[in-house]
Amino acid sequence: MATDVALDIGTAFCRVATSEGVVFNEPSTVAIDTGSGEVVEVGYGAVDLVARTSRHVVVFHPLAQGATVDFDVTARLVAALFERAGASKISRVRAVMSVPSLATAIERRALRQAAIQAGARDVTLIESPIAAAIGLGLPVQDPVGSAVTVLGAGASESTLISLGGIVTRGARRHGGADVDDAVALALRHRLGVVIAPSVAEMLKISLASAIGRTSGRSEVVMARTVDRGEIVEVEVRAELVNDALRDNVHSTVSMVQDALAGAPPDLSQDVSSRGLVLVGGHARLADLGELIATSTGVEVRVAEQPELVVVMGLAQCLDEMSSLHGLLRDADR
Repeated sequence: MATDVALDIGTAFCRVATSEGVVFNEPSTVAIDTGSGEVVEVGYGAVDLVARTSRHVVVFHPLAQGATVDFDVTARLVAALFERAGASKISRVRAVMSVPSLATAIERRALRQAAIQAGARDVTLIESPIAAAIGLGLPVQDPVGSAVTVLGAGASESTLISLGGIVTRGARRHGGADVDDAVALALRHRLGVVIAPSVAEMLKISLASAIGRTSGRSEVVMARTVDRGEIVEVEVRAELVNDALRDNVHSTVSMVQDALAGAPPDLSQDVSSRGLVLVGGHARLADLGELIATSTGVEVRVAEQPELVVVMGLAQCLDEMSSLHGLLRDADR
């Protein structure tokens, strides 16, 4: 019996949905036994194995900036995700997968082939902004403009969608992961300490504000000194974090402005009246929507559970494949 699976595999997280809803929402990380070639763990289970297991088990992050950087490991990750979705190795898996609109033909082909190598018999790619618009219930196939901005860990895309296609787009190969890296780099240069990636993410969530509203706040974290390698407590102020994310935030605002500036007059009117929706995990950055609204003059809202919108849109595509055939064909080039 065929199994239908929706896969949103991003730089930081991968989400899997079936007819039963979202069944997997964990890091895009896979641990592999290099001796046997077998997958040991995926998701949080693989993260927990970092530096805590034998040298024969290696933890991989096979995607970066929204693209596959290790084809074989990506295929193993997809195979493990199929299993988590309840698909056996002999199932005729039908998969719908998200792909950034800025992905090249080579990147699209690599993602498709990874799914086929993992056991899929039918693979359809759909661009993330369109999947997000479907997940939001927007009229993507009607002659009206729907503005959707997808802010992921490794890629960001601001699009205006009408008649089943992307009319204008602003895109960058950066996202939430770059903010984490910038925070960690700022602590290294200004405080002389090294922090774990999870600590950098925690500081972003706790202290960051796109408009500096968190000034005066601070967090005490454990870090390692660069010069002596000692474990110490350091106080990190919100001003340091906000300085670190400034370039990323400005680039994101510029990206949205680029997408809106190229819109035809009729569709611009639609955006003015209907507003713009932010989705993706990086959309949760505090006050980012307010900054974009102020900079563009367009009403902005952050979707409920923004990180799940794309995969829910993909799952809906599985149910409506026939009616969305033309739209999917264009995105699956």
